[in-house]
Amino acid sequence: MFAEVMKMLRLEDSETYRKLIKEGERNKSIEIAKKLLKEGMDIDKIAQITELPKEEIKKLLN
Repeated sequence: MFAEVMKMLRLEDSETYRKLIKEGERNKSIEIAKKLLKEGMDIDKIAQITELPKEEIKKLLN
């Protein structure tokens, strides 16, 4: 049903849609990185898994 609504609105082809999806993926990566930090995982490994920059992961420690 969601796909049908998206097709009707033609959002899947829009730049706004792509930006929203990318932002959602980034937010999920940050959420995962926070959980992995709590578990004591190494920053290098978290960066490899989430594809977030190490500097951004380090900021999550504060």
